[in-house]
Amino acid sequence: MKGMSPTKSGVLFLILVLSSIGASLLLSFLAAWRGSFEIPVNIGILLSQGLIVMTSLIFAICVKASARETLRFRPVKFSTILLTLLYVMCLEPLIMTLNAFTMLFTDNTAVEIANGFTEANFSLSYMIFIIAIVGPFCEEFVFRGIIFSGLRQSGRILAAIIIQGIMFGFMHLNVNQMAYAVAIGIAFGFLSEVTGSIWPGFAGHFMINCSSTVLTWIVSRNGELLSAADDVTKETLVMAVMSYAIISVFFTGIAIVLLNVIAGNEPGGKLRLSRIMHPVIHHEVASDGMVYEVKKPHAVTIPAVLGLLLCAAMMCLDLINR
Repeated sequence: MKGMSPTKSGVLFLILVLSSIGASLLLSFLAAWRGSFEIPVNIGILLSQGLIVMTSLIFAICVKASARETLRFRPVKFSTILLTLLYVMCLEPLIMTLNAFTMLFTDNTAVEIANGFTEANFSLSYMIFIIAIVGPFCEEFVFRGIIFSGLRQSGRILAAIIIQGIMFGFMHLNVNQMAYAVAIGIAFGFLSEVTGSIWPGFAGHFMINCSSTVLTWIVSRNGELLSAADDVTKETLVMAVMSYAIISVFFTGIAIVLLNVIAGNEPGGKLRLSRIMHPVIHHEVASDGMVYEVKKPHAVTIPAVLGLLLCAAMMCLDLINR
């Protein structure tokens, strides 16, 4: 069968995981062999993002996927982008809750990456380009575009949204980013479905990465702020988790309302929103006149589960090594 499907999305995800792990092992081998060998943080991000994009593109071409259905580049209204930014702002307390919670037992990986840029004396504009433009575009293109398009073919749209969000989070291969990336992936999955486009998700993704990058850049250049950030205790983090969690309940509710508004702002958005909660059932008429239900493939597939298990194993190793 031509085009993407849930199984093919699972296979692609497994290939991406294996290639990412393979690249990490290769770099570790080179570091051990050459001693002080280390790839600059900017080159590392460009290589990793380029790897997932090129692999996904080649895979989509090989399975003869429809460019329109797979890439999901449909233009949206400017007002939809503005509403998306409000949607993301309302999700920030939830993201901060999950980030603070994981920091109780692991490091803030996103801050480590941003610090790598500041230590290399890269300009803020260059940091924003790599972290807030290149990264978000590549990830939306692959996960809310190619992979999600295949999972949708199951007709179980809600399951497809959740699964691609979990895949997106686990693909980060560290617990800190995984926790809030799953939430972001699911939230942007809803956006992609109701708008039929990856552009709102890209705008929201840009906003999240850009704000965190600018904040890290400011802190890194202020001695007092940097010292305060380093002195954060577990008790402070626990209080932050509790405070953010309470706030996030209210603002996540507003985000849900905004998703409904966004759906109404785009042609066909309300219908796509209603189909999220109701599996799409297709019927065909047999030669004898009997109507029967066409069975759709399951959204959860063996390749996808294998990829997630590999990611979980790598995250466990990462926790142990820290």
